[in-house]
Amino acid sequence: MGVPVRHPELNPPIRPALEPAPSTSSPTAYENADSIVQRFSIVTGGPIYDFLLRMGLMRMGLPNVLRRIAVIVGITWVPLLVLSLKDRLAFGHQVTIPFLSDFAVYGRFLLGLPLLILAEVVIDPAIRQAVAEFVDARLVSDQELPEFEKILRRTQRLRDSWIPEVGLLALVFFPMFVFQHDWTVGAVSSWHTSPQGLTAAGWWYAIFSGPMMKFIMYRWGYRYFIWAYLLWRVSQLNLVLMPTHPDHAAGLNFLGSTQKRFGIIFCALGCSFAGRVANSVFLEKEPLGSFKVLMVGFVVLSVIVALLPLALLAPKLSKVRKKGLLEYGRLANSYTQQFDRKWVHYTERASEPLLGTGDIQSLADMGNSFAFVDAMTIAPITRRLALQLAAQAALPLLPLIILGTPAPELIRAVLKMVA
Repeated sequence: MGVPVRHPELNPPIRPALEPAPSTSSPTAYENADSIVQRFSIVTGGPIYDFLLRMGLMRMGLPNVLRRIAVIVGITWVPLLVLSLKDRLAFGHQVTIPFLSDFAVYGRFLLGLPLLILAEVVIDPAIRQAVAEFVDARLVSDQELPEFEKILRRTQRLRDSWIPEVGLLALVFFPMFVFQHDWTVGAVSSWHTSPQGLTAAGWWYAIFSGPMMKFIMYRWGYRYFIWAYLLWRVSQLNLVLMPTHPDHAAGLNFLGSTQKRFGIIFCALGCSFAGRVANSVFLEKEPLGSFKVLMVGFVVLSVIVALLPLALLAPKLSKVRKKGLLEYGRLANSYTQQFDRKWVHYTERASEPLLGTGDIQSLADMGNSFAFVDAMTIAPITRRLALQLAAQAALPLLPLIILGTPAPELIRAVLKMVA
């Protein structure tokens, strides 16, 4: 399990060594692993990424985020605006939901889609740093380094595989299957539908803009699967985990900081969700209260999905905690027995006075060490992490709640919270 924490022994000759065991692997092994880690990414690869490189829309190693956001908005939102203006459906009273009044369009293409692009430069460096931490902190044992490198290469192959991305393209660009609801006339008239069917802007949305949005969302779903797969495979290794680590996660709490970065994905999805609810509340005059269950459900589901990859580490950490409790319990039992014989029942002669002895403090230190093991969690999931993810998912819903709640009711709710 690792080297126990320091504690003075009653019998100095049996004191455990404090220095870590010397590494048996050569520096070259860790240098090779570090080289692979520095090139690791779940974003910068795949057929679509290679295509964008050839087209000059992306540079090797990211970011050019603003350029890509401008391009993606220019080919999804701008044509919808132009076609709606052509048909006089961008504003006015010809339809219940004109284009420039459609909150769902803003939520999807001007907020959600840019956030999904921005997520690449937010999440990918954090994942690379987390993977590097396994090597830098020597969490991967010397013997497991080759297997760790093999896992990283296998993960890269999953990222570069053309089958998933081609499958996603086929799925999202098959309108009769994926966009079946967009081909029917809605309950209220809008810029994309008319009694005769789809408008010109509606056709562009159904054939191109909508599928493009969904493809980027689904591709992030595949990347999320790759990240979860990586954590699961790494958890199968013989990791050097310390049950007494102060982070209460055997040294893996840094993964929580990485997982927090995925909150931007759920914020993007929340923008799309909030836009559709806003249409129902402000344009179709449905009461906001009828969506409370859906909004709470969205936030709760987002948190659950966001924490699932970390939950895959639970079997590993559960074994570390169980073994730590046994080992440190056995060590504590040996120490307390010696303490009892020396200072309580005097079966062993004490060679020093009780006043000023370090044995009392050592007994307390032993208790603290065991308490660290007992407080260890079986997953690097904290309440703070869950609240941060919930806040990111709920952020797009906050303006909707404020604007959609009658002023007297909102004031009463605020006063109730601060009272």
